Parts: sequence; C-alpha cells; structure tokens
Amino acid sequence: MAKEVKKNVDTMAAQDAAAAEAAAVKVEKKKEKKSQKERPRSKKKHTKVQVWKLYDVKSGKLVRKRENCPRCGPGTFLAAYKNRKYCGKCGYGLVQQPVQK
Repeated sequence: MAKEVKKNVDTMAAQDAAAAEAAAVKVEKKKEKKSQKERPRSKKKHTKVQVWKLYDVKSGKLVRKRENCPRCGPGTFLAAYKNRKYCGKCGYGLVQQPVQK
C-alpha cells in the first residue's frame, strides 16, 4: 500500500510539473497589447511652408529661388529632390538624367 501511495504521489508530481511547463509555454506565446501611449508615434509631422526660404532679395527686388511649375504658372514652385523636380499641386514631374562621364 505504501508503494502505491508513493507511485500516486510521484505521478501526481510529474503531472503537476508537466502542467506547469505547459502553462509557462502558453504564457510565453501570448503577446501583450501595447496601450495607445506606448505605441510609437510618427516621427515627422507636417510643417508649414517656410516662405522666407523660397525668395531672395537682390538690389531691392524679390527673386525666386526655385523653378515655377509650367502647368500651374507663377506662384507654384517645383520641389527639388536628388534626381527630379515635382509639383505637389498638379503632379507634374521632371526627371533629370544623370551626367555620364
């Protein structure tokens, strides 16, 4: 009888250990949801156009620094990127060919 009790205790202990392992595995697999405050925010917000950077004063007159859009006319500038110019208003784009040596 003592042997049977000892076997039952051993099997129960083994079952408890297996159940604890299974519970630990389930806990590891479940991801926690981040709250709204913990989520990463967008890095760059939209900023207003800095008009003083688009014009230059030479001999008392305003001179435009950037090229105007050929579709929209004067007052709408082309945004200058590395290899292209683009109008944000009408979508006109001008791709510059790289200089080959």
